Amino acid sequence: MARQGQKGIAEVQGTSLYYERTGTGEAVILISGLGGNANLWKRQVPPLSEHHEVIAFDNRGSARSDVPEGPYSIQTMAADTVQLLDALDIATAHVVGSSMGAMVAQEVAIQYPDKALTLTLLGAQCGGPHAFVPPAEETDALEQLATDEMDPEERAKAWLPHTFSEEFLEKNRKLATQYVKLSAQQPTTTAGLRAQWAALMAYDSWERLPLVAAPTLILHGSLDRLVPVENADVLCVRIPDSRVAIIEGAGHAIEYEAADAVDQLLLEFFAENRYYDNTGTERSTE
Repeated sequence: MARQGQKGIAEVQGTSLYYERTGTGEAVILISGLGGNANLWKRQVPPLSEHHEVIAFDNRGSARSDVPEGPYSIQTMAADTVQLLDALDIATAHVVGSSMGAMVAQEVAIQYPDKALTLTLLGAQCGGPHAFVPPAEETDALEQLATDEMDPEERAKAWLPHTFSEEFLEKNRKLATQYVKLSAQQPTTTAGLRAQWAALMAYDSWERLPLVAAPTLILHGSLDRLVPVENADVLCVRIPDSRVAIIEGAGHAIEYEAADAVDQLLLEFFAENRYYDNTGTERSTE
């Protein structure tokens, strides 16, 4: 029986994590970016859950999950993700991460290869000296938005020009307003944002990316201001079984801005790499 909007709290590494699970089938876990929450996957959950069990959750430090005292690390958040799957009695999943969540997803695939059926990285980078970074003025603005005390709605609105393309904001005002509402209704505290920001700034997976064994799909917007599109090729060169798809004209949050294209690519990728074939026989992993 399909799960319809089941919500709960899982105790993971001494931290309460809020999660939602919907649908049945091979599991897909969606890992949010800096300060994000499960609601921001609103444009993925319905189409994906028609074919899969979909789990979206709030990272430690975000929204409805606990905000333990820092420092945080991407490795800790990867362990959170895996232990959440364990708590939900899910042995393996298609692992999808956006932005900071894509760092967490990389770490899941590197440290816990048995957990990742596939890996999908949205607006991702490896961190460290091999990553392409935005101009200094963009980085400074991001750090300010991530670390200054701000009203949640003001912060969400201030993120918009960094997160989406100009064309999207001009032509999709209703969706942009909805994005602000989804962010501000379940705000992340400044303490949580600061701890997550420090974790992502300290991350560097470049040396270990060849350890990723899962088939990997790298999706990137051609107009991404936060994580320049060149980072997609860096990841593809380092991850053995990987490929890149560039979504032309889209900004950083492609899962929201270009949802139809992203959802189609995800479903096709999952179908290509499903664990069981049409006869119910376990596929070979050799």
